Amino acid sequence: MKTVITSILVATVLALIFSLPALGEESESITITMTGVSEISISLDKAQWLLGEVATDMEHTTSPAIEWCTLEVIGNSAVRTFIVGEDAIWYEGGVGKNYYWTLSDDGTNGENEYGLLFRISGDTARGYVPVTKTEGEFWPYSDLEPGQYKQFGLKLLTPTYFVGNREMRTPITISAVAA
Repeated sequence: MKTVITSILVATVLALIFSLPALGEESESITITMTGVSEISISLDKAQWLLGEVATDMEHTTSPAIEWCTLEVIGNSAVRTFIVGEDAIWYEGGVGKNYYWTLSDDGTNGENEYGLLFRISGDTARGYVPVTKTEGEFWPYSDLEPGQYKQFGLKLLTPTYFVGNREMRTPITISAVAA
């Protein structure tokens, strides 16, 4: 009988020892400090400029001329922006064919060579700037901060000579890097 009473008494004392700290009024806190990842992200509100049939040696401008498309910084990081173009390629049935219009280096046009230019609203210093196959600065004056935007338009000078009745497509890439 003594063994049973001693065992119950030891078990009760052990239970009280482990529960006493839980009855106290003290507390501790842990501070977690973290930094979010920089998100570099821009968006364009236009993805295509559908011109329809074009003639040789003509100028086509987006409407409105310099506020046609809006580029907005939607990430949480300031960015520098760049623009680059490519040769136009003939597409038939969704497949690229072996016929090209070469993209001019200076925004002018020639035989099977087209000029493509952009102009940013508010950029009175540069006016229309050629889009070339070499990446150039889109907005060179300052970094674009999150929430900032720039509106721009395009101008196309069709080649002075080209083979007609062909759907020509060219991509323009506007990119951003962390400032």
